[in-house]
Amino acid sequence: MPTYLAHYSVGEYGKVWFDADSFEHAEKLLAEVLEGEMLFDELPNMVNKPKGDELDINGLQEMP
Repeated sequence: MPTYLAHYSVGEYGKVWFDADSFEHAEKLLAEVLEGEMLFDELPNMVNKPKGDELDINGLQEMP
């Protein structure tokens, strides 16, 4: 299963890594987080560096 990276900001900035079956699946998972359907830490194999208290996700890319 590929791993995806998205830059996010929570007042300042940060990054999150997580697994998804495809780019489209990764986009769907991020949309669920932004819409409140899923908690941020429920992303598959999620690793992040939180800073601040507001969530904004900017960009998504597949990791090599």
